[in-house]
Amino acid sequence: MPRRTAFKIVAVLVLVAGCAAAPLPLEGESEADAAAAVPFNELGSADAPILMIEFSDLQCSFCARHASQTFPELRRNYIDTGKLRYAVRDLPLPTHRHAVPAAVAVRCAGEQGKFWEFRQAIYLARGRLDQQPYAAIAGELGLDVERFEACRRDDRQLAKVRADAALAAGEGISATPAFVIGRMVGGEFTGETIVGAKPYAVFAAKIDALLGEPR
Repeated sequence: MPRRTAFKIVAVLVLVAGCAAAPLPLEGESEADAAAAVPFNELGSADAPILMIEFSDLQCSFCARHASQTFPELRRNYIDTGKLRYAVRDLPLPTHRHAVPAAVAVRCAGEQGKFWEFRQAIYLARGRLDQQPYAAIAGELGLDVERFEACRRDDRQLAKVRADAALAAGEGISATPAFVIGRMVGGEFTGETIVGAKPYAVFAAKIDALLGEPR
């Protein structure tokens, strides 16, 4: 059975508003404008009634399965239609020695607007992460590779990865992929935790139930 959990409102602010480093302001853009931008590891309307948080490990084959088989349908039917806000959090497992540098690299790509594209590329390349293909992927995606590599050497995004893992541990989440699906209730995010690469129908049923829509 899914496990019910409740994130304190301070945790939700981290999950939704602060899960990514504040983007660097573009030319002609104020720091306030940059800070107000949607975090790069979130998708969907800020007004969406349902929030879904994914905790994932970039070396996890089941996470890759979810990303390629289930997530596209969720995006098409719920995220793009304004019903669901989707946030990604990092939970690199100790058994996957390349999961942390991969997570950092994806976040650094996110600083240049390519979080989701780089994330998918990493899943496709997860069998050769020992070769550190990050710079090559960055080049293929048209990123500023020098800036990307400087970000990878910086500890800012590594700290974010560790904060995500600590949040998961605090909620008793230790396996990937794991998902918390719910809504704000009384100033807190209350939801159910679902662990594993479940079929799309499992997530759709839960989201529809929260939306009050018939199946």
